[in-house]
Amino acid sequence: MIKILTVLAIIFAGFVSVVVRGGDSLYEILRTAPLKDYLSGSLSGRVDRAVFDAIPRGAGLNGFSAGLLYKGLRDAGPQVWAGCNDWLYSAEELRVDRRDAENMAARIRMLPHLVQAFAERKILLVVVPVPDKAEQVEAQLCGIAADPSRVRANAWAQAAGATKLHQVNLRDQWPRPGYWRTDTHWDSTGAQFAAEATAKLVNGVLGAGTERVSLTRGARHERPGDLARLAGLQDAPKWLAPAAEYTEAARASIQRSGGLLDDAAAPSVLLAGSSFSQNSDFIEYLQAALAREVAQVSEAGGGFAGALLKMLQQKPDMLAGAKVVIWEWSMRSLVAPLSDAERQMLRQTEGH
Repeated sequence: MIKILTVLAIIFAGFVSVVVRGGDSLYEILRTAPLKDYLSGSLSGRVDRAVFDAIPRGAGLNGFSAGLLYKGLRDAGPQVWAGCNDWLYSAEELRVDRRDAENMAARIRMLPHLVQAFAERKILLVVVPVPDKAEQVEAQLCGIAADPSRVRANAWAQAAGATKLHQVNLRDQWPRPGYWRTDTHWDSTGAQFAAEATAKLVNGVLGAGTERVSLTRGARHERPGDLARLAGLQDAPKWLAPAAEYTEAARASIQRSGGLLDDAAAPSVLLAGSSFSQNSDFIEYLQAALAREVAQVSEAGGGFAGALLKMLQQKPDMLAGAKVVIWEWSMRSLVAPLSDAERQMLRQTEGH
């Protein structure tokens, strides 16, 4: 009862604030809304957002209003989709854009050239596409389907089938859920599964690794989710925010032969991925499963091939001595706008 009264009080305060601070905004929404918005009921969502946007700001109040929107209306803002049972999803996985097919086709055309670039250097390129969270945890989306994810995954599967690839198939045997509830990335279970599947492919080609790698785990601690942060819920009261998640950090220790002053050889395995490769201790699990040291050259926000193209175009010396490059990328990045580096590669390979 107290929660309900509090929510009603805040909503009332929001209406007062709209009148005082945001009346024009509310008037504009009502004046410009098409008839279909009135008939479909979608107008109410815009009005609710205007009411909450008009509430005076501050970190605490922002968190409180974001929590009320989330808890009361299942509204997590434009970048996050609020599913059931505190599951949050990146809106990028669910959106459909008129240029999706064009961007995906461009990257599929780029694929054989990337494969060739590493084959010419006699480097094993291992492709690790990360399936969408929306597709793998579709049951918690509540109200929508992960059709855009399936379109991307099926298009890539067809393209990959036409190209000779060393590719890790994570999609079919994914250990559901395998993702954090409030974060866009794989959780420890998903990261370890992906690492072991990748190591199985690499060791199958090169033979088993010979380095002694031990894996230890740290103390259990709370892990804030990036989607909760994007939704503005990091400052929300606990009773208005998604339940907290916890993890135990994993750490791989490599026991090298030789003395302390001996120079260690540079790792012959490079991990050129996205933020997935930097989350949930993927590289730690990977080194343990490979029994090989791995150099991390991944880039958060690198998208489809950011880290890979940086090595090829800007830092080719990094590839000297490399035997394996592990190329991890998220399936949703397949339809993102092309980066300057991708456009450059297409110009070089296609001559326009």
